[in-house]
Amino acid sequence: MSLKKKSFWGIIWNSSSSISLAGLNFIITAILARLLSPNAFGVMGMIYTTIALINMMNQFGLSPAIIQGDNLNQKRLSSLFWFNMLIGFVMTLLIFFTSESIALFFKQESLSKLLKMISIVFTVVSFSFIQRSLLKKEMKFKELFQIKLVSTICYGIITIILAMNGFGVKSLVIGYIIKNIIISLLVHIYYTWYPNLTFSFKLIKDLLDFGVYVFGSSLLNYFNRNLDYILIGRFLGPNKLGYYILAYKLMLVPVRKIAGVINQTFLPAFSKIKNNIQKVKDYYLKLLELIALISFPMMGGLFIVAPEFILTVYGVKWIPVIFLVQFLWIAGASQSLGTTGGIIFYSQGKSKLSFKWNIFTVVNMTLIILLGLSLGGIKGLAIALAVSSIYCRFLQMKIIGNVINMSLYELLKKIYKPFLYTLFMIIIVYLAKNYFILNILDSQTIKLIINILIGVIAYGSIFLIFDGKKYLKQIKNTIK
Repeated sequence: MSLKKKSFWGIIWNSSSSISLAGLNFIITAILARLLSPNAFGVMGMIYTTIALINMMNQFGLSPAIIQGDNLNQKRLSSLFWFNMLIGFVMTLLIFFTSESIALFFKQESLSKLLKMISIVFTVVSFSFIQRSLLKKEMKFKELFQIKLVSTICYGIITIILAMNGFGVKSLVIGYIIKNIIISLLVHIYYTWYPNLTFSFKLIKDLLDFGVYVFGSSLLNYFNRNLDYILIGRFLGPNKLGYYILAYKLMLVPVRKIAGVINQTFLPAFSKIKNNIQKVKDYYLKLLELIALISFPMMGGLFIVAPEFILTVYGVKWIPVIFLVQFLWIAGASQSLGTTGGIIFYSQGKSKLSFKWNIFTVVNMTLIILLGLSLGGIKGLAIALAVSSIYCRFLQMKIIGNVINMSLYELLKKIYKPFLYTLFMIIIVYLAKNYFILNILDSQTIKLIINILIGVIAYGSIFLIFDGKKYLKQIKNTIK
């Protein structure tokens, strides 16, 4: 199959995967929000920082190295497998024996036992790491979709049953462990590769040289993405962290799902055309435009319907989340563009540049979080994140522009219309909510449905009137 066809079907399967998993996770989270308290979500948020570390540390930057690398024979892959297994085992021991210190940091004694339980996942995911990377390299996204779908369904069923039977936070931990066991088993079924009992450091040195900067970037990116969880949990406690986690899931997780589709599909494709900078730039700008057309109205829509949405889906105990959602939408829209930066950095072999960028973002994020928390708690943090996301995005795009000869003006030409269309949609829904028939309705559910319909009609109408034919043609060409 040609690269174009593989990329096309990659979009189809990754999009199906993202939409299906986002829908499933939304349903699971909504049910669990009814069964568990904000405090329980906050405790799990502290554990999520460890889960994120699991996903990052076990790769050691090798997944992009495998995807981009050449001459991946049996000996090289076997050496990578045993190297990764060693990392997984060491990380299991590290988390197990430092669990009490982590619990002491968060001032939550119950964390220690939960972290010891979840530490086994480090070793579990190592068994299927090489196979998962090869599935991505060969762009077998249909198989990856099926693996994720089955494991997520199993996770949801197990976690909800345990939560209904009073397991509390432990239900989330057990569900996550079982989910990763299922993933490893399914990966071995879909990709029947097994290592030899050989290891050579020399054979994988070039991949490790590339991967070490990817790993460094991932480590910094881990702190960049989890500093808010860590510091809110440390200084404000699990209850406030629970509110923040739910808002974060609503505003930023969908963004990363969209970016994940793009990254998984186009990192292999961009790596194959990495020497044609003009083509890389053209495709990247089209991708940014497509992302803006999808993510901007999603974020703007959540901003304007946040009160009705939170009360309808999660209930009155989650009312404090409304304010957070209404400020984090700016950060969500901005991050939808920035999360694709890895495509350029890694496909162009600029892992060192990515590492330097992440150093900046970690330092910046640390200062922003501390400033926001000191000025106004989690509300101050939401405002600070919204402001910082804007200037960070322009700086990141300037750096990417230097790599692929892309100017900020070229970028703004691609995204300003989706932004204006979203602003128009927000104004229309606001007027309908506050000055027309919607303000006399009592049912939050009916208000939510009508607001969503008005928003979809408003955005769709202005899009079709001004740029419908042009954008549809561009989208068609992008897919081709």
